Amino acid sequence: MSRIAIADFLKKCIVYADNSIQRKRERDDSPEIIEQWQTYRDYTQYALEELEKGDLDHWLERTEMSAENEIDIEELDHTSRAAWLAGILSPRPLALITTRNEMRENIAPISSLAVVSNSPPLIVMSLSKNRENKPRDTYNNLLENGKCELQFLRATPIAAKDIDLAGTQIDNSEWSLLDCDGPVHPMAVAILKCHLVEDRELPEGAVARLITLRVDSMITPTYYPPDKGLDILCQHGIDRITPAPNDWGHLATLHRDLDKP
Repeated sequence: MSRIAIADFLKKCIVYADNSIQRKRERDDSPEIIEQWQTYRDYTQYALEELEKGDLDHWLERTEMSAENEIDIEELDHTSRAAWLAGILSPRPLALITTRNEMRENIAPISSLAVVSNSPPLIVMSLSKNRENKPRDTYNNLLENGKCELQFLRATPIAAKDIDLAGTQIDNSEWSLLDCDGPVHPMAVAILKCHLVEDRELPEGAVARLITLRVDSMITPTYYPPDKGLDILCQHGIDRITPAPNDWGHLATLHRDLDKP
């Protein structure tokens, strides 16, 4: 857990303690009980101050790991190989991709996507087949009308559950599984409206298709780009949905000219 998350929790504990002490005084509760709550409140305040000063950073340290063991990836089964690759190339932004055909609108979670060009604005993603080895609705809809939206959701447990539900295959629109009607999820922080540029096979007999999208427009919370990124859901490892990292950071300034694409 990050220092920011712990600090936010301690601040809520202090507010809760202050409110409790006020209620107990208004009810004329015993001085001993009020004193206990005051002690709890003062200790929590002290812990918060230590945390914010960095005095407790050593409590947050994890066991350090180093690259020591070489593994022949060809010797791994599919599940193990996927777990390793997802765990290393992680976290990844997690989006709801919305597509449609003449009958209904389809939504699906996707994390196998990345920006590969800023000018022109291009995104690539891979779309696999279902368990019956048939193309998924997202792929078929893209071929039919060539348009989609990538909706990035606010980092909340409710949004994470909706992402999970949206991965359920049903005969009707997946919006019916969620407590919202669409076509825009109420917790969407940013939306990229895209069109299909290229659809091609992946090499070496891979089942998934490699899709290239061009971003046509964006719906964002402000008109200014976020210096620290947006607080959106990510996928970490195979199935874990988490908030985007938003703790300490280092600003890299030496590797490129920011004006170049």
